[in-house]
Amino acid sequence: MSRYFLLLLLLVSAVLRAEQSVNSLMEALEVAAYWDYKLEERFPLTYNHLLSTGYFVTPSARMSEDGEFGGGVAYAPPYLNINGRIQPFPFLELTANYRIFRGVEDPGLSPHGFGDYADRGANFKFGLLWPEVFDYCFPGIAFGMDDFMGSCKFTTYYIVGTQVWKRFGLEMSLGWGRGRYADGPSKGVFGGINWLPFYHRNYKWTKGISLAAEFDPTKYEDPEIEPHPKGRSTKSPVNFGLKYNLCDLIEVSASYIRGEEFAVSGSLHCNLGKTEGFLPKLDDPLPYRAPVDRQPLGCYRPESVMIQNLNYALLDQGFQLISAWMEESCLGPRLTISLINRCYRHEHVYRERLQCLLASLTPSNIEEVVVIIESYGLPCQKYVYPRELLLEYVAHTIFPHEFHLVTPRQEATLCCNETRHQIFHRRYELWRCHISPRFETFFGSAAGKFKYDLGIKANFEGFLPYQWYYEVEPSFTVLSDIHHLADFDFYHPSQILNVASDYIRYRQQSSFTWDRLYLQKSWNFGRSCFGRISGGYFQVNYGGIAGEALFYPANANFAVGLEGAVVKKRNYSGLGFQSTLRKFEGGKPVWVSYSTLQQYFLSFYLDYAPLQIFTKLSVGQFLARDKGVRLEATRYFDNGFRITGWITYTDAGDKIHGENYYDRGVAIEIPFDFFYKRSCKRVWSYGMAAWLRDAGYSTTTGIPLFDTLNQERRW
Repeated sequence: MSRYFLLLLLLVSAVLRAEQSVNSLMEALEVAAYWDYKLEERFPLTYNHLLSTGYFVTPSARMSEDGEFGGGVAYAPPYLNINGRIQPFPFLELTANYRIFRGVEDPGLSPHGFGDYADRGANFKFGLLWPEVFDYCFPGIAFGMDDFMGSCKFTTYYIVGTQVWKRFGLEMSLGWGRGRYADGPSKGVFGGINWLPFYHRNYKWTKGISLAAEFDPTKYEDPEIEPHPKGRSTKSPVNFGLKYNLCDLIEVSASYIRGEEFAVSGSLHCNLGKTEGFLPKLDDPLPYRAPVDRQPLGCYRPESVMIQNLNYALLDQGFQLISAWMEESCLGPRLTISLINRCYRHEHVYRERLQCLLASLTPSNIEEVVVIIESYGLPCQKYVYPRELLLEYVAHTIFPHEFHLVTPRQEATLCCNETRHQIFHRRYELWRCHISPRFETFFGSAAGKFKYDLGIKANFEGFLPYQWYYEVEPSFTVLSDIHHLADFDFYHPSQILNVASDYIRYRQQSSFTWDRLYLQKSWNFGRSCFGRISGGYFQVNYGGIAGEALFYPANANFAVGLEGAVVKKRNYSGLGFQSTLRKFEGGKPVWVSYSTLQQYFLSFYLDYAPLQIFTKLSVGQFLARDKGVRLEATRYFDNGFRITGWITYTDAGDKIHGENYYDRGVAIEIPFDFFYKRSCKRVWSYGMAAWLRDAGYSTTTGIPLFDTLNQERRW
């Protein structure tokens, strides 16, 4: 009896020790997680009334994380500012502002319903260093320029340094500027301070409360410095107030500026470049592991059974098998498959899935597997996998980096072989449909500051015989307030052919439009050369025929292309074409007869993966018969979010406010799978030009070759 009692005591003691050990382990993990969070925690950012990192009027040298996107409103009497910001790189901040001069009418536009006078501007800030680089041990330094584009009534140049003391919850900046800052009492010196008294408290609702103050050197009394007559008085150069940052998503502030006015602001921020989406990808399958079937081809496993098993496994992993061949090579039997990647936007992701699947299902008497990746009917690249290497890969006896070095991306050529015979073939999809929103905006019209056209579009696409790709896109307007807008600039009507400035008419004439209806055929000619032709209705305002040739080596980060199109301008409704084009001679419209319009470009592409930036430089002729260059720069992120900026220089001589206008603007692309539980390659895009003009305008002509290939090659 005593022996059983002793065993029971030992058992209870062991259980208690195990429970204590588990508790100790959990406590250690909690401590480690806490300090990991503290090490990664960024000191909260604050934003000024232009939505640049700063205080109220003045900037700081702080930088947000790359990929952040934000918008907000600030009422800083006598102005109402509507702001937007993008952080494409850790060292570059871009902001745009729409200033409304409260109480000041526009002499030409206000009688038409425009409201108070308004001005557009853009700003940049470049960080040489920022405090996070050295874990806040050293100050950050940045220089920037406010209002570098537009009327430039508020232009300011500055350089600023900022030191953060996380221990005290304190941030302090000191800078020097010219422009609006130059003629003040401090001769351009400005500064700011921000203190978070509850920063080290664990209660998240109070951590973001801060007290801020700044020294504003602007000489508001000078009419050349301050354009608003109600803003030319000041009682104190010190602005102060309260700011509140909630979870780095929302910031609101209340301040007392110029010693005589109360100002308020609010903004919303989201890092679209770093988010993994709003829903976890629970519907994505894991890389293939089982069942494993390496039985050799023969009477017990014929080719038809093997390829069907492979087909079902590929479908489950997000691929569509198009064709398969068997042939004899110098190494032995070879299996070649051609497939479409339907879900994944990164090459390393779909390669891992393919490699795991092939290692598990390739028959043991097949010595080599060749995989050809297709997109829009175009063979993009191929991979050659020796079976023994695949087995080593899944057995983890070869490093992934080493495996990719010995199985590199290759040109997608299918060599002729007398022993080759096809064992599988599927026709390309005849059709599939996608529904997505359409959102277009128009700023600064005579009938109001902001106008919109919100609709829904259906995209029907598929393949006709001989791999002719087609796309049909009808569109229907749901909500719109553009019906009273004019289709020309009230003050500065375009003096060149109106190839784009009358775009508003296409959305005004009918709620239902055929935006796209075209055919396209692409070829891989081998030796890194590709080509395509297309014809039909490319946009809601243009249709015609086009061709493109591209040189893009499989393992290169550059490409060279030549493209051209012959198009006509579509009628404002229906499927017909216009035979005349409008232009203005002074303020009088005249109509010019034409047969066709031509655009042609020699383009150079560079995809620099270390910075995740893609650039395109095009030289040639645009639709208004103006010649020049167009530069595009795109910052892309791993999750598919993209920010694009462009600027075009041509010889059009298009004048606005007495200066030549060069087309420029920004665009973003947001992946649809942010809102899905599975991976998806489709995106929603939105773009906005600084002005709707005709200089430097070109029409799309289908799906560009570089975009098709680069999408499958992005690592």
